[in-house]
Amino acid sequence: MKSPTHSFYRYLDAAYDHFNKALFNGRLPTCLLTVQREKNVMGYFSANRWTDPQGTVVHEIAVNPAYFARHNLLEVMQTIVHEMVHNWQHCFGKPSRNGYHNKEWADKMDQIGLMPSSTGLPGGKRTGQKISDFPKKGGAFERAARAFILKSKGLPWVDRFTALTPSCQPREQNHVWEEDLDNSAMEERIDDESLTALLHCPISKLFSDLVPSEQLQLAARKKVKSRYTCAHCQTNVWGKSNLKILCGECGAVYVEHEAA
Repeated sequence: MKSPTHSFYRYLDAAYDHFNKALFNGRLPTCLLTVQREKNVMGYFSANRWTDPQGTVVHEIAVNPAYFARHNLLEVMQTIVHEMVHNWQHCFGKPSRNGYHNKEWADKMDQIGLMPSSTGLPGGKRTGQKISDFPKKGGAFERAARAFILKSKGLPWVDRFTALTPSCQPREQNHVWEEDLDNSAMEERIDDESLTALLHCPISKLFSDLVPSEQLQLAARKKVKSRYTCAHCQTNVWGKSNLKILCGECGAVYVEHEAA
């Protein structure tokens, strides 16, 4: 068996290199790609985060594997490129306060074919603290994404434990690619249709051994703690559900309340 670490990170690295050349003329510096389960976000950019013994400093781009199975392959590519634009702005532009998506950032997104939107849909705000995006029809990102998936196919590995809540970066999951097929041979047409299907198929449908969401929700509920109160002393304790607790001060039984 090939190293899963090597194949997974090689895929991310190949995606970064491909989009750097296709959308940024190869101008973006090398950065360190990581996988982080940061709550409620699909990815982030962190400037000057890593260093080596010689003092070389590089930026970090992180993606959240817990959201992979909630989305499709195209949306994973959108996340990487979204953070690459933050990288571009840090190196060549004027970023605003930490995490804010300003007009310069939004204009660059528009230029490379990703439309910034607070809702992930047409009509959303272009700037703000929490901004998502959607592909522009016929834009550079659309073409670059198709080219990358055509040569590299899908993700080699995904997290089996999917996030139960959506991220703060909503995506338009029902977006349909506009086909622009000429009179090519039937086999090329089939390849193009297969590529579109791969891009838009939920990643959860491409892997057979993901943990069912119902099982994850049950496990999450078991982790929730209940609050217990002594009716006489009004003191509180927290613990798993259905505990039998006596107050050490007065001997009264603690009453279980709502989960906290």
